[in-house]
Amino acid sequence: MPCQAERVAQTPGPTPHACSYFREWGTYHSFDYKTAGPPKPGMQTTAEYVGRAPLVPEMLSGCRKAPLMAVGINPNLPGWWAPLRSSLNPLFDDYRQYAHYFRWRGTSKPELSKADYAAFGGGGPGDTPPDGTLQLNVPPGADGGYPLNLLWRSQQMYLEYQGLLDGLAHAMGWPDGRLAVGEDLSYGNMVACPSAKWVTGNPVPPDNLPGMTDTQKVGIVSECFRQRKYFLRQLFQSLPSVIVVFSQNTASTFIGELQGRFSKGDPKNTDTIEELMSREVILHYGDLPDGRSLDARVVFGPHPTGSPAAWAAGKPKVLAQLVAAARQGRLTFNTATRRLARPPGSCAFCPILDVGPCDYRSELTPLELQPTLTADRIPGIGPDKATQQSLMGAFLSDLNPAPGLWSDDEASED
Repeated sequence: MPCQAERVAQTPGPTPHACSYFREWGTYHSFDYKTAGPPKPGMQTTAEYVGRAPLVPEMLSGCRKAPLMAVGINPNLPGWWAPLRSSLNPLFDDYRQYAHYFRWRGTSKPELSKADYAAFGGGGPGDTPPDGTLQLNVPPGADGGYPLNLLWRSQQMYLEYQGLLDGLAHAMGWPDGRLAVGEDLSYGNMVACPSAKWVTGNPVPPDNLPGMTDTQKVGIVSECFRQRKYFLRQLFQSLPSVIVVFSQNTASTFIGELQGRFSKGDPKNTDTIEELMSREVILHYGDLPDGRSLDARVVFGPHPTGSPAAWAAGKPKVLAQLVAAARQGRLTFNTATRRLARPPGSCAFCPILDVGPCDYRSELTPLELQPTLTADRIPGIGPDKATQQSLMGAFLSDLNPAPGLWSDDEASED
């Protein structure tokens, strides 16, 4: 297991670890794919019920080379809320299955239909987190498993991402219906483990939400973001041309943690979303040996589901920034793939992990073309790991994080 939080979630050790905080959110109904290994590309409609379990950390969702990346504090947890207790969460035996799930889930998350949830005995106090222990009474199948039909429910937050893509395509005169969440926009989080909200213990959280102590918060951020660098490692593998950051707290934390690497706009963690929406902000990844400079435009906006009124007022400004990025050439439409063009850098995520073919392989370009032992290099696969690590190392050496970050976020139930 690569992640300490996953380890303490499944096999807690004798010494409490900061990431064990996420176990305070309880256990949730989980599913496994029906067959071993990753299935065919796309969302699956059948699965096996595997009982209740703590939630596992999430990786970046969507194409690893999507030119747009949306960033949050940590993943949401629909099953915490009473109307969404029929939500299902992945619990796989094969890491390639996790790669498949997060690559293809798009704008949706799986759940049981309300009819199935009721038929299997779901609901009531025994099914209420964080203390609920109720196991669904799913009838066994002919093969001895417990088969389920997965219902994929669109998440409002991800639908708002899709709305931005649709608006961008319309403004730029690109074909309707081609840009898609998961293909042209990926989404990830600065901390990998889910909770219904990112909440500290001061002030006391509402709705019986488990608030983390200051010690837990420092430990989680240190473990996940700063030491293991899960978010930053994925960011430097992806190198999106545009990063979209929603909510005041996420913006303050993102800016505060990455102080020292903004080459334009001079953002501060004390800036308001309104101030940030009126400014062009550039994050400098670094410079390649051939002299090319790699950077991303960072677009800020209110949280679409946590602050819907502010989002309604701010959405036109967010879209205007995306259009401006496209007119700068940061986002271009590839008429061959009929998707947005991929940013610099190679990628072998999908073929290596058997989660599907790469539709963008022919357009991917390594950061640094190295000599090869064969006459023909496989298009789209290059020796980028060392270059990515070098870029990230130089990036990290310039950081000067601001104090007082990672306060409560304004996420919604969805």
